Amino acid sequence: MPEVALHHDGYPKYRRMVRFDWSQTPIHWVPGDPFATHMMNVLHLLLPEGERHFIKAVLEASSLVDDPELESAIKPFIQQESWHAWAHQVVLDHLAEQGIDTRPYTDRLGRTLSKTLGDPPRFFPPPLKRWWLYRRLADVAALEHFTAVLGQWVLQNRGLDYARTDPAMLDLLRWHGAEEVEHRSLVFDVYQHVCGNYFIRAFSMLMTAPLFVGWWIAGARYLMANDPTIDQKWSFAEWRRAAREYKLPGPWNFLVTVPLRYMRPSHHPSEEANTQMAIDYLEFSPAARDARERAAAHGKRGGSPMTAGMTDTQAAAERAEAR
Repeated sequence: MPEVALHHDGYPKYRRMVRFDWSQTPIHWVPGDPFATHMMNVLHLLLPEGERHFIKAVLEASSLVDDPELESAIKPFIQQESWHAWAHQVVLDHLAEQGIDTRPYTDRLGRTLSKTLGDPPRFFPPPLKRWWLYRRLADVAALEHFTAVLGQWVLQNRGLDYARTDPAMLDLLRWHGAEEVEHRSLVFDVYQHVCGNYFIRAFSMLMTAPLFVGWWIAGARYLMANDPTIDQKWSFAEWRRAAREYKLPGPWNFLVTVPLRYMRPSHHPSEEANTQMAIDYLEFSPAARDARERAAAHGKRGGSPMTAGMTDTQAAAERAEAR
């Protein structure tokens, strides 16, 4: 096993079992801006399926981890990711109620991720199966780089506040962003611990970045084409306009700057984002505060003990908690 120096800034603390009320959230929750709304709505399409595969890859790698602090951080990471997947899935249900059926897109995404982030082909010999796991971890680490950068952006950016964004949706984005910042180092360190090969890591970013951005743009196009209340097409000009208004990250930063930072051999996620800013927001977040109060009422840490409607991903987190 390679000798690596592990950085412990950016490890998760615990799951916050937040809940949101979408009954008052309009279809265009960035008022008067369907484009910015649907560009951000793509997160709800990408994340539930993606985070299920994140969980599976890290769980499979956990048997190879022998660093006690790193190993102990895997359980809260899995629990956090499972709750993220659930929270965004509920938004998809809300979109369906508003006339936007996202299943054709998410089904296609699920089939693609099952091929790229799922189990290796059965005919692979053990060395190739081990390489397949390393490659999956590297892909997840690359995607976690994007989610950490997006998390920092939504925490510190005030454009969505000035636009009078729906408070429930803004709290969801910032709660999730804060937890992505909080656990941003975990997958990277697991990868470094069990493999650490720079070329696999760099190649994964080269392959993952354009696919991630491509699926993001395809998702925004899909949502806008299926929004029954608008007749507007997706365009880069609109992306640049929304970025100038600080409602979205800029395309240049998203497409070029973020991946290039990750490609540095010396890169580590602890250099990205600000843990204290994330923790401060998690203390402020109305949904996280409500989760703490429910937890205190039931004598549990992190959130409500209710499990009605638990997804397969949440069940995986519960199994991890029992380990």
